[in-house]
Amino acid sequence: MPSLSEIPHDVNEAQWRAITHQGSHLLIVAGPGTGKTHTLTHRIIRFAEQLKNSQRILAITFTNKAAREMSERLSGCLSVVNAGVMVDTFHSFCLKFLRQFIRHANLPVDFRVAIPEEIEVLAKELWPDKSVKERKDTVEQISRWKSTSFEQPLPENLRVYNELLRAKGLLDFDDLLLESLNLLTKISQVREQIRNTYRFIFVDEYQDMNPAQHALLKIFVDDGALLTAIGDPNQAIYSFRGADVRFFESFSADFPGAVIMELSENYRSATNLLKASGQVIAKNKRFFIPALNPKILTEGRLTIYEAPTDKAEAEYVVHQLEKLIGGTSMFSIDSGRVANYEEPNASFNDIVILYRLNSQRRVLEEALGRSGIPYRVSGDKPFYQIVLPLKDDPHEENNQKVSLMTLHAAKGLEFPVVFIIGCEENLIPLNLKGFSFDAEEERRLFYVGMTRAKEKLYLIRARRRYLYGQSYENLPSPFLSDIEEELKAYEEIQKKAPKKKFPQEKQMDLFG
Repeated sequence: MPSLSEIPHDVNEAQWRAITHQGSHLLIVAGPGTGKTHTLTHRIIRFAEQLKNSQRILAITFTNKAAREMSERLSGCLSVVNAGVMVDTFHSFCLKFLRQFIRHANLPVDFRVAIPEEIEVLAKELWPDKSVKERKDTVEQISRWKSTSFEQPLPENLRVYNELLRAKGLLDFDDLLLESLNLLTKISQVREQIRNTYRFIFVDEYQDMNPAQHALLKIFVDDGALLTAIGDPNQAIYSFRGADVRFFESFSADFPGAVIMELSENYRSATNLLKASGQVIAKNKRFFIPALNPKILTEGRLTIYEAPTDKAEAEYVVHQLEKLIGGTSMFSIDSGRVANYEEPNASFNDIVILYRLNSQRRVLEEALGRSGIPYRVSGDKPFYQIVLPLKDDPHEENNQKVSLMTLHAAKGLEFPVVFIIGCEENLIPLNLKGFSFDAEEERRLFYVGMTRAKEKLYLIRARRRYLYGQSYENLPSPFLSDIEEELKAYEEIQKKAPKKKFPQEKQMDLFG
């Protein structure tokens, strides 16, 4: 391994050790803001220089956005592109794989992937007597079986569902992985061709692996290929999609001889924000990961606010947005909500408002609409749009708008200013009737939300909230008490500001 004196200026010592490690499988534990993609990209480039003959590198991500970002970083190295680095999501790679080896697969030759609307029609055809919710639940159970229980006996519901799907020349989203797994398991020549081609495998966000993905990976790596995985078990938040964080814990057993390294220098969040999020996740005893070391020299600001109602909560957010932006209308100045001399210190694109449930969004959108604040509802695309490539709207990315999204959708993003609304018991963590409850995962989800913030973080709650046709009286989220008081800046309930008086300009005397 090269000496530490050779470390490039754009990587730190821990990153350099991970980039240059050779001779065994490697798991890199990388917390938020520690340069995960940067480190992985540099390691891919290093291994690309070692490829021989027809060998290629396979880099697997979990979203198209992540794959696109990594491809863009790699594209600066023309030699790497020529060497054959394939960056893809699990599902997109499997789609290409099945197309390539279709003559070996027991599938319609010209199959295509069904979109959700087609699945809904198919479910109605199969189970006309069930309600819409019952059909949706059945389809979700089938999806869960395909990603997590595929080694168990085939349920009757799934058998008839698959038969109708294939009769229409369709595969569903989960079939891409499952049919690839079947093909690799049964056809040795296909399996050997894949193993001989991809000698170095890289997997991003390893904590998000589900059993089907893990089984595929084991086949890829089982014949001497080297695996590099990177991720953070404290950001494992997708169990409802079948992800199983236990694969992170069993990495050394699954891939014998593996070395585990850690990245702990955080280049994203201000010191106080990093301390606060660290205190929250430290209560999660499942994983011992060293505290992140802040490299940002600013303190940052963590604001705690309690509103009387959910409508007042939304108005408080709007008030803070107007202060951050410097006022969005003459009404803001005339009402006294924003002083006309205040300089804006944030743009709309710098700000995100996060919530646990989409049902919290309505009141927020109404308040933003009344104030003329432009916003976009981001994330929460159907899974197939995330996990297959679709064209993005280039104009949408360039428009200045505040982002609204769920805590789940915020993973992988960062913003100078983050608002998390609904910091209340039974909402964060979510423990309402009709929802499954996992205390550890809810804590990790809140941690993900907190660590999106670079400079300012607002944790806001309403004492009374109207949700799903019912009024709730709420106590603060228990997560708030995990943060030491010295890090919190409390704001009192806002009273209506008096109308601001402006000095009258003296009218020029006509005969003056």
